[in-house]
Amino acid sequence: MRIAIFIYCLFSACFLEAQTYWKRTGDTVVVTPYPVPKNVQNTDWKSSWEADFQKRANYVIAHSSKDGRYGNTWFENEKRSYGWAMISILAGYEQNALKFLQEKDAAAERWNKHTLGIDYYPCFTLKHQIRKLFYFGHLLAPEYRATMIKAAKIFTEKDPLRRPHYAYTGKGVWDPEGKNSWVDVRSTDNLKLMRESSVYLLAELSGNESVRKLYLERIRQYVVGLYYVGMGEWDSENYLGHSIVPLLNLYDFAKDSEAKLLAKAGLDFMATCCALKYYRGVFGGPTCRDYNHPYAFGGSAATAGWLWFGGTNQLPEEFESDEVHFITSGYRPPAAVVELAQRRFKSDLEVISSKPQWQPWDKQDGLEAKYRETLYFGNKFQLGTLQRGTQAPDINGFKLLAAANDGTAQTVIAAPCADPTKIGSPMYQDGLLAPNSAVGQNKNMAIYLTQESKLPYLWLIPKSATTTQKGHVTFISLDHVTLAIWPLNASLATEDAALSKQAQFKEKKDGSQQELWPHTKVLKSTRKGKGVYGFVVEVNEGNREAFMKAASKLQPEVDELAKRGAAAMTTVQGNRIRLQWGNTSQAIHAWRNGNELDWTGSDNMLFKSLNSDVISMPWNDNGLLEIETASQQFHIQVSRDGKVTFK
Repeated sequence: MRIAIFIYCLFSACFLEAQTYWKRTGDTVVVTPYPVPKNVQNTDWKSSWEADFQKRANYVIAHSSKDGRYGNTWFENEKRSYGWAMISILAGYEQNALKFLQEKDAAAERWNKHTLGIDYYPCFTLKHQIRKLFYFGHLLAPEYRATMIKAAKIFTEKDPLRRPHYAYTGKGVWDPEGKNSWVDVRSTDNLKLMRESSVYLLAELSGNESVRKLYLERIRQYVVGLYYVGMGEWDSENYLGHSIVPLLNLYDFAKDSEAKLLAKAGLDFMATCCALKYYRGVFGGPTCRDYNHPYAFGGSAATAGWLWFGGTNQLPEEFESDEVHFITSGYRPPAAVVELAQRRFKSDLEVISSKPQWQPWDKQDGLEAKYRETLYFGNKFQLGTLQRGTQAPDINGFKLLAAANDGTAQTVIAAPCADPTKIGSPMYQDGLLAPNSAVGQNKNMAIYLTQESKLPYLWLIPKSATTTQKGHVTFISLDHVTLAIWPLNASLATEDAALSKQAQFKEKKDGSQQELWPHTKVLKSTRKGKGVYGFVVEVNEGNREAFMKAASKLQPEVDELAKRGAAAMTTVQGNRIRLQWGNTSQAIHAWRNGNELDWTGSDNMLFKSLNSDVISMPWNDNGLLEIETASQQFHIQVSRDGKVTFK
């Protein structure tokens, strides 16, 4: 046994560096970025940004570390427990944290006998196993470390995906008993990346070249897909951070230069997406897989944005446990992406973006965009909409973020929806959302129309907001901006006490109430006549009283609403939008100041700045992402065969 341990430790020494990259001085921890070659670094990351990043990292370490009670290891519960244990090592709780990380897995005999009791099955567990072995591995007991490495060699001797599993019964769900595989088969973007980066790294460590090359090709195909047709699980408030982490692992620990560059390309793309939607600790919209977080630091994307970009004097109270990967990684975003997140560009920026269908990476040829996004940046707010509004099963299509006095951002979400707690997206539940909406946006204003339905329009707004009705307009006064809402074939949006209570408190099984979103309230607007119904909204950050006076004198143009489902409006600031409702993307038309958006032609871009050169990326063309902010430029390109170049 001792000889075997010695051989495996000697073998692993060629791949794993026995070095500590953090240092504690009193209550302060300095984590040195994990060393990666200069040719894959974004070397324009500033020292002042690094100092601020280290302060945020120290806050996370201090507030999420503990000396024990990390959780358990059943199935994928390591998605939390291993992260807590690893970050606790940084805080100085090595003994109990390392003891937990080396405990016998809960399913060691049931599912993991073939990998010597080491759990390499669930994707969420795999991503943590990688950092445990490659970053903290030198602290593990030699016997345990050797077992992990030997198990990795067994695990990757053949492709573990769909490799028949001895525990298969056909009665399980996502576990080996139900899926008959050596590794998790789920393939949302975040889970696919966890699986493929982890199997790649374990195969590279073990010297199993055929499997390494197979997974390198899968990673290449995915990253090429990002640069030509985008991300299937695009901008997910809940999952974007979880997609970033496996690429951090690949970027840090891959020995192959091509794998490292592909990881960097994936990270630069996702950091750009994060920078566009992240604002003052809150994640904006639209989003795919929006899990309803109308507050600061909700979901993994906002936490990732805060760690990289800061942007608020407020601090999060809860963490995902993925933070340990960001803190210990060598990756830092390009300077132009940081300035994008800091809004260091001329305000009045409008960006349109095309988004793909689910799992686009293996069907890029001739792929058409499925979702059309408009995102507008004012001085103190950003408004984002989708051409078809909020959609089933889990798509957020209307979200406003506005600067708040507390240093974060206030959130306003609207949708034709039955449940205010599912207003961001219905989260796979039928009957909560009216079908077939259409949205036209022109900078700071939008028209939202929906097919005839019994469902009301709901507005989730801050509890601190003041609402005022003047004639046919509802005004919402936030800390720094004012919204004017004109109903279309609908009643004025007014506060609904019962719906507000539903959003603020959740009833528990024992009948008691638990706070849900106590900082919110709900406005309701119901359809008045037959046909399509909806609203016009304008957002103003100028003088409140002057805006309300001017807006109350305006009315939408609704002559064609009942017959053709068309409405138009010229707002206080002079922007004009005309929207033709349709029950398909092809039937929806929007004219902005007289010019129609050409979503199938020149306006069909992964990213396109309508009035500047801030960001550009063509749809399914040359794989080139270009960003130009106040003082920075960044270009990165991925060729069809996966070659990565950047400057």
